[in-house]
Amino acid sequence: MADRAIAERLLFRLVRRHIAGTTMSSAIDKARELNDKKLPVSLAFLSESAHDSTKARYATTTYLELIRRIARLGLKASVQVPLDQIGFDISDEVAEKNVNEILATARNYGVFVWLEIRDHRFTLPSFIHEAKGVGYAVNVDHSDDYIYANRGHIRALKILCTEAHGDGKEAGKRISGKVKTAAKVVRNAVVQSPPDSAMRELLNGAGAKKSIIIELQLGYSSKKMNRITKRGARVSVYVPFGKDWEHYAISRTPERYARFLATRILKEA
Repeated sequence: MADRAIAERLLFRLVRRHIAGTTMSSAIDKARELNDKKLPVSLAFLSESAHDSTKARYATTTYLELIRRIARLGLKASVQVPLDQIGFDISDEVAEKNVNEILATARNYGVFVWLEIRDHRFTLPSFIHEAKGVGYAVNVDHSDDYIYANRGHIRALKILCTEAHGDGKEAGKRISGKVKTAAKVVRNAVVQSPPDSAMRELLNGAGAKKSIIIELQLGYSSKKMNRITKRGARVSVYVPFGKDWEHYAISRTPERYARFLATRILKEA
C-alpha cells in the first residue's frame, strides 16, 4: 500500500498539468483563465462508470451544478458528459432520466453538452435522437459508424483520439481522413487530442482548418498552440477535473511514462 501511494503521487505529478484539479472550482478557475486568452473550453468531470443509481445520480448533480456555474459566470464553455457515468451501464430508464435532466438544464442556461459514448452501440437511443443543443463524442475508430448509423440526427460530432492510435504517417492520414469525413456530414466537427501526424494533415488543408475545431488537452505546449492558431485553425481546450483521475491517466494522457506507471502500478496492484 505504501508503494502504491508513492506511485500515485509520482503519477499525479506527471499528469497534473493535464488536469485542472480535483474540484469544480479549480476547473472553473482554469476555464476563466483560458477564456481570458480567447480560448473556449470543454469541461469534463473525471469519474468512474456508475454501476448503481446512487453514483449515477451523484455524477448527474455534479454536471447540473457545473452547467449552472458556467452560465452564471458567462464562461465560453461546453460540458462533456460520458454516458456511462450517468447510468447507461445500469438501465435505459436511469440513463434517460439523468440525460433528460442534464439536457433540459443545459437548454435552460444556454450551455452546449457533448454526450460521450464509450461503448460500441452505434445507434443512438431514441430519447436523445431529437435532442437540441447537444453533440456526440465518440472514439475515432467508431466515428464513421455513428455518422452513418445516425445520419440526420447528428449535427455535432467530437472525435476522440488517444496515443494508442499511433503517431506515424499512416495513422495521421487515417485519423485526418475520418475527421474530414465528419466535417462534410455534420454541421460542427471537433477533433480532440489528435496526434501530431494527424494535426499536420489537417492543418495542410484550408477547408479543414475552417470547418474543424481542434481541441487540445489542458497542458498542451503554448508554443505549439500558438503555431496552430497562427495557421488559421480554430482551437479549444479540454479541461478535466475530479478525484478519479487515474483512469484518465491510463487512457488519455499522452506521456508514455505516465501511461506505463498507470497501467503497471495502479491497474495491476
